[in-house]
Amino acid sequence: MARAIWTGALSFGLVTVPVGMYSATEDRTTHFHQIQRGTTDRVRIRRVNERTGREVEFGDIVKGYNLGDDQYVVIDPKELEQIAPGRSRVIDVSAFVDLAAVDPVYFTGSYFLAPRGEEFTQIYGLLREALEDSQKVGVANFVMRGKEYLAAIRPAGDVLQLHTLHYADEVRSAAEELPSLPERTKVDHKQLAAARQLIEALSTEWDPDQYRNTFEDRVHELIDAKRAGQEVVSAEAAPEATNVIDLIEALRASLDRAGSSSPAKAADDDDEPAKVTPIKQDAGLDGLSKAELYARATERGIAGRSKMSREELLDALAAPARRSGRKAGAA
Repeated sequence: MARAIWTGALSFGLVTVPVGMYSATEDRTTHFHQIQRGTTDRVRIRRVNERTGREVEFGDIVKGYNLGDDQYVVIDPKELEQIAPGRSRVIDVSAFVDLAAVDPVYFTGSYFLAPRGEEFTQIYGLLREALEDSQKVGVANFVMRGKEYLAAIRPAGDVLQLHTLHYADEVRSAAEELPSLPERTKVDHKQLAAARQLIEALSTEWDPDQYRNTFEDRVHELIDAKRAGQEVVSAEAAPEATNVIDLIEALRASLDRAGSSSPAKAADDDDEPAKVTPIKQDAGLDGLSKAELYARATERGIAGRSKMSREELLDALAAPARRSGRKAGAA
C-alpha cells in the first residue's frame, strides 16, 4: 500500500476533514546511471563545500537568498514552516469554478485525496458528491515542502483528485515568448474541407489505454540489442516539412491512409467537404493504431520494424497469416 506524501486537512467553508495525499501518477521512464566513457566506473554527484572542497552532510545544508556580491540571507528550512504553520497542514478551498474554465496549461501534477479514518468518510463523500452534482471543481491553496501550491480539486469516481496548478504569473505569454506571432492567413476552402475531413476520419473516443510510450519500447530494444551484441537499427527520419504546393496532395494521401474511399472529392467540391466512408476494416489488425501495430511487431520480433510505416507494419504482421492461408489452400 502506498504511503501518503502529505497529510493534513481539507477545508471548505467551516467544514474540515483530515485527508492524506497520494501520487496519482508514476514515472515509467528508463533511468540510467552515469559512468565514465570507456569504463564501467560510476560517476556520482556529491554536495561539496565550494570553498573547502569537502563533502557536506544533508542535515547541515540550509537555504541562502543571494543579495549579490556573495552576500546571503540565510534561512533554515524549519523557518519556512514557522511563517505559516497552519497553511502547511490545510488544503483551503476558497472558491468553486467550472472545470472547463481552467486552461490545461495551468495543470502540473495529479494526486489522490483520501480520508484519514472511517469516521471522516461521510464528510469526504458529501464534498465528492456535491462537486459531482454541481459539475464544479474546488480551487484551493496549500503548503508542501516549503512551497505554496494552487490546486483544483475534482471528483473522479469514488475519490477526490487534487491537481496542482501554475499561478498566473508562471504562465508565459505567447506574444512575449515567440519571435513573432503566426499571422492569420486566408485559408483555401478546398484545403480546409480536406483538413476537416481528415480530422473527422481520425476522430475517436478518448481511451488512454490505446496509447503507448513507443520511445520507451525502443530504448529497451536498444538495451537488449547491445546486450546481445546485435546491430543497432536507427529509427526512421523525421518527416520533411510540407510546402504549400504539396499541401493538397499531402491531405489526399493522409485521407487515403485514414481510410477515406474518395479523398479527392474533398479537394474538388466547391460547396462542402465530402463525406468520409471508411474502408471496411479487419478487426484483427486494420483497426489498430501504428503504436499498437508496432507493439505487436515487437512481440513477434519482426526485424526492421522501427523504420516501417503503418502500412508496412500491417503487411509484415499479416505476412505469416497469408503464407499459412496459401499452405492451407494448397493442401
